Amino acid sequence: MAGLQKEVWVAGIQENPIPDHSFVYASVDMSEYVENNKLHLAEAGIEPDVHEDYFSGNENPLPVASIDDIPNEVVLKTYSTDQTRHRDLQEIELQYNKRMSVMKRHKNSLAKNIGKRASYAWTPSTDDANNKIIQLGAQDSFIDAVIDLEAFYGEHDIDGVLNICLDPKHMAKIRKEDYKLYKEIKSEKGADLFGFKIYSYSQNPLFDSTGTKKPFGATVEAGDVRCSFTWVTEEAFRCFGDLEMYENLRDSGLQADTLSFAQRALVGKIRANNPKYLGAII
Repeated sequence: MAGLQKEVWVAGIQENPIPDHSFVYASVDMSEYVENNKLHLAEAGIEPDVHEDYFSGNENPLPVASIDDIPNEVVLKTYSTDQTRHRDLQEIELQYNKRMSVMKRHKNSLAKNIGKRASYAWTPSTDDANNKIIQLGAQDSFIDAVIDLEAFYGEHDIDGVLNICLDPKHMAKIRKEDYKLYKEIKSEKGADLFGFKIYSYSQNPLFDSTGTKKPFGATVEAGDVRCSFTWVTEEAFRCFGDLEMYENLRDSGLQADTLSFAQRALVGKIRANNPKYLGAII
């Protein structure tokens, strides 16, 4: 054999690039709009106003509202795994279980990285008219905060799918505050929390003691807390581009084979320039 059959390895990574149960799937798949590893997005323009009996005693033409979509071309990021060292990758390739074991390590690493970036992208940085951050006091109810977020979305007449990604500590607070509700969440398949589809993730973004969202990848410091966050499926996106495999067989310095993968991907907000309808509880 002159080398490895890359199509065999790449297919194994490309199949379900993120786990089926991942919250990342609660978004719009925009992979079909990717060309040459560039995503061509069009943010929706403003909605036109509606007038009641406008021409009753009025001969002026209706106002003209510009509703042109905002073009937005984004280059997909490249996420590369570390090289892993192996003995005789060509032999491993022929043994299904061993090959899958090697691929799984790279695939899991890529999926975890994309999960962290999605949770960061879909968590608000500011509390404003279209996004809401609730900072809990020591005695404040987490359940009450979820109800307040439900009201926030109701006030904006959101008719899309609502999601909440719970930090494990917040899940524990639900258990302490309402054990019956907690049991319903854990036992009923497809159960929701006040209209939110439920996910759980341990690597949600960090906020400091002032309620400020920390930069991506920041280390945990005294006073920092991880948030739970909410989002609307139709306001978030994911997409995947090319996947490249890099192998180095019989490296003279290592006297072994090395393997690495590079996945082109992007997760973000549909309204990248003006994100809306994100929520966080900290």
